[in-house]
Amino acid sequence: MPPKTIRPPLGGIDPSVYVDPIREYGLKKGFLPTDPSEPTAARPPASSVPEAAPPRLIRPAPTRPWQAMLPDYLVEELRQAAAREGTAQKVVVLRALRQAGFRVEDIDLQDLRRR
Repeated sequence: MPPKTIRPPLGGIDPSVYVDPIREYGLKKGFLPTDPSEPTAARPPASSVPEAAPPRLIRPAPTRPWQAMLPDYLVEELRQAAAREGTAQKVVVLRALRQAGFRVEDIDLQDLRRR
């Protein structure tokens, strides 16, 4: 493998004009320098105030397949209702189950295809 040669600046542009301010900013913000030969800047002491926990993501409950044999007319009505509302048949069924008194969380009523 031939040794690396230092190339002259492109078109007379001095890269240090652009690289040095970027490197200084990175060192000031505590980023690691890209050149391992340069000394690293001292990191500021860690704050004694605990950081706020990131907001918890609310996700739909895990699902599993469930199959039922329904009359053709009911399957067709479900299909039409879902198409009319622009949602999935699952959402139509879950909404009906909620109205019947079953516990269905709001997040589970979202049509995941539309996220």
